[in-house]
Amino acid sequence: MMKPLILLSGGTGAAANGTPTWTLNQNYAENVRRAGGLPLLAVDNACADEYAELADGLLLSGGKDVATSRYGQEQKFDFVITDPQRDDLEYGLIKAFVMRKKPIFGVCRGIQILNTYFGGTLYQDIPAELGGDHAKGVCHPVRLKADSILGRLYGGTLETNSYHHQALDALGDGLIAIGWSDAGGHPIVEAIEHESLPIWSVQWHPERMTGPETNPKNCADSLPIFEYFIGQCRK
Repeated sequence: MMKPLILLSGGTGAAANGTPTWTLNQNYAENVRRAGGLPLLAVDNACADEYAELADGLLLSGGKDVATSRYGQEQKFDFVITDPQRDDLEYGLIKAFVMRKKPIFGVCRGIQILNTYFGGTLYQDIPAELGGDHAKGVCHPVRLKADSILGRLYGGTLETNSYHHQALDALGDGLIAIGWSDAGGHPIVEAIEHESLPIWSVQWHPERMTGPETNPKNCADSLPIFEYFIGQCRK
């Protein structure tokens, strides 16, 4: 049987000679493959519909900040680093996959672009606006909703890594919070599901919580997250 074809989004960059590039950490593709999927990198903003016809699912990977204009705000901090070409690519891909009701799974930036696509907003900087540190690989517990994908996979809580300085504020239309942590005494959303579409996302990095080296050490294996997503893409 043909493996599910999984489209992955990456970020823009440049080669040493200035030639534009698309880049993706290999561990995303490795975990798609380990879970039974065939990974493919999206490299053209004009091909969203063709990609969505071809692929069985979409994985939105981590990366730079979403442009604040996407959620109706002025940029408050000069350290907010955006990737407008990537925003355009992912908005087009999300629209194309939503139209076809095909599965979408997001990681870190992925949860943020999904939230803004559906009309939600973001905190631009957790330390400045809420307090607390969620960057550079710190680890913390996430409380999970029992009746949810993650609750059924892991129970009531999950110890996760954390590499983000932004967080979801107002939730987008149709999105339901299924995981929470704390930032300076304020609860923040760490995972979401869509109420009617096969779309879900996490704020942490499960691709770094499976395989030979993990953060956190001795963490719950995150391969079941990728296996669940690949299972959605087989349907």
